[in-house]
Amino acid sequence: MDTTGLLLSAVGTVAGVVSAYFAYVAVRHQLARHRRRAAPRTPLPAPSPANGAARYDVFVSYGREDTDWVHSFAERLGEKGLNVAYDEVVSRPGGIRVHTVEAAIREAAHGVLVFSPASMSSGWVRQEYAALMQSSIESGRLFIPVVVGDVQLPEFAATRYCADFRRVGDGAGDDGVYEQRVDEIARAVRSR
Repeated sequence: MDTTGLLLSAVGTVAGVVSAYFAYVAVRHQLARHRRRAAPRTPLPAPSPANGAARYDVFVSYGREDTDWVHSFAERLGEKGLNVAYDEVVSRPGGIRVHTVEAAIREAAHGVLVFSPASMSSGWVRQEYAALMQSSIESGRLFIPVVVGDVQLPEFAATRYCADFRRVGDGAGDDGVYEQRVDEIARAVRSR
């Protein structure tokens, strides 16, 4: 082999080693970036106390102006055998509202949000919506939008079938439609 061939062979070998090294560095860099992006999220705490069962069947979020409607609605769900939580049920004198509501959402198997003009303008309800929706997406908990007013559902809520109470009264003189809707919700919660 002449000197030129030997020189070209050496240059080719060095070029191959250098390109292999840079490919190795690029792959390591990509893997490190992927690991940083795919770092596991802190999972939500379990939906229940130590015994493995949820403390509440459902947590109900709503706007203040809908309190009377929600009291009646929660009572009807209770009559269907569900253990219903909402802020007034779980609050205690001297308790811190945000911690109490967070615990109730965490300890509920599923979530209901009453969508009305009042709830759509409430900062508290927006926070509860975020927690309920995140829990539904990450943990598979049921999220049921209950519509009682003329509102447009947020995008994520609109992906769920809603219980529409807009043209339904409070159960008195509505041909049983109110009770039918409450029954549908209770069956959905019990079946999960």
